[in-house]
Parts: sequence; structure tokens; C-alpha cells
Amino acid sequence: MQSVTDFPVALDNITVREASPDDAERCGQIFYDAFASIAERHNFPVEPGSPDFTQFKAAQMLAADAFAAFVAEREGHVIASAFADERGPIVGIGPVIVDPLDQDGGVGRRLVSAVLERERTRGVAGVRLVQTAYHYRSLALSAKLGFVVRETLSVMQGEPPALSVAGRGVRRAVPEDLEACADVCLRVHGHERTAELSDAIAAGSAAVVERPDRISGYASGFGYGWHAVAETNEDLIALLGSAEAFIGLGILVPARNAELLRWCLDNGLKIVQQSTLMTIGLYNEPTGAYLPSILF
Repeated sequence: MQSVTDFPVALDNITVREASPDDAERCGQIFYDAFASIAERHNFPVEPGSPDFTQFKAAQMLAADAFAAFVAEREGHVIASAFADERGPIVGIGPVIVDPLDQDGGVGRRLVSAVLERERTRGVAGVRLVQTAYHYRSLALSAKLGFVVRETLSVMQGEPPALSVAGRGVRRAVPEDLEACADVCLRVHGHERTAELSDAIAAGSAAVVERPDRISGYASGFGYGWHAVAETNEDLIALLGSAEAFIGLGILVPARNAELLRWCLDNGLKIVQQSTLMTIGLYNEPTGAYLPSILF
């Protein structure tokens, strides 16, 4: 974890401090319990698949230099945490998780404020998050803290249609593709996500779509934790048609991309739930096709 010099800070009986790998077990437990509590209350599927997954994910993020995290403690007991992915010029916040017994007391606001202050100090171009639409309190909190709604996202799941698109080829991404993929992302979004894609290539989850003369899009993977960027819907559909499965709760499809949303529905995918992309700072209206990850 990168160093934070102005924490811990005591707020009433709550202390906010930088998280450490020693917090992984407790953060993993809260991660699952918090999402399960809100999902079950609204009769929606639990976003993280299992407590084992949240334990693994919390430990992974806390061990990584490119992630920042804070925890909130009451009398030395961790009751909440917030994470930030700092691998690129745009920072993704999430998950922000509060023990169900301590929700609605302002703890989440204090944690997100700590993350935002850190990113202001670092001078990042922008900060983004994806919130679950049925969780109205998180939407209200994010708006109060300065986040702007940019996109309604449909979380879609089902068996990927095995198909190809004329004039496009899809293959596994390799490190030599990073420059071309960064160029696509810059043209579509105005910023790159090269470090994320590099990690995905190393993990073996990334793919590129090619036209005869160039790479025209890529996916860091297929599912909740990965993103995709492409010049056109046809390029993105070629990528989706190569997927073996959509991992986790599904893919996040910008609902205003009517052509892509309709293609997903016509090919048997179903809407699981709605989410909201929100931003602070740099944001350019996308000039191509894309799928955000659960971070942005």
C-alpha cells in the first residue's frame, strides 16, 4: 500500500486510518456481509459471489502497491473500509463497505471523503465509481460528495453467443498490443488504462479485436471486474462473441447504447440489475463503444 501521511484521524468515536494487509480477513468479512445485507433486503443477487471471494479480493488489493485503502475503527475494531484503484490517471473507488450493524451512521461518507482527499493531494485527473442503482443511499451520498451521474448501466448475464463478425478477428492480447490498445482507449475515452490491461494480459484474461490493418478494440476480460473499449459496436460484439463466459454478476452495458443493449437481449442475455456510473473531474463523452468494469 502507498503511504498516507495525514491519517489516522479520530472522528467522534470513529478512527479512520490507512489499511494494512493485517486487515484483510476483517475487510473480506465486511465486504460480503455488507453486500449481502443490502441485496437480500431488496431481493437482488449478492454481487460478490461468496465469502471466499471477498476474502481473496480484499487480501489481493491490500497487498498491491497500486491500490489504496482506508478502514474505520471503533474502539480498535474495524467496522468499514474503502478501496481505490490507482493504476491509471483515472482512479476507481470501490468497494466501499460498512458492517451492516454500523450502516447509516456517516461512516461511509467519512471513508469516501478520506479517499477523495488523498486523490486531490495526488492530483489525479478524475475519480469514478459504479454504484448499484437500487441502493438509493449510496447514490445520494455520492451526489452529495460531488459525483455526477454519467451513465445508466444494465448488468447482463447469460451464455455468450458463439459468433464471429465479418472483417474482424479476435485473439488473446499480448504485451506488444499495449500501445495500440492505449490508442483506442485514448480515442474513445480521452485517457488510457494501460496498467490495468497489462495486469489482465499477465493474468491471461485479455483479448483484442483486429481489422485487417489495425487493432480496433480490446477487453481486459469478460465480466464484472473487467472493461472493454472498441471503435464501434461491431468491434465490441466480436469481442463478446469470443467470450467463454461472463464472470461474476455479468457484463455492464451502457443502457443508452440501444443497439448494443438490443443485441444482448436478442442473443439471450438477461438484465440482472441496473447500476450507475458516476464521476468527479475529467470526463469525456465516449466516442466509441465500451463496457465499464464495476469500478468504471
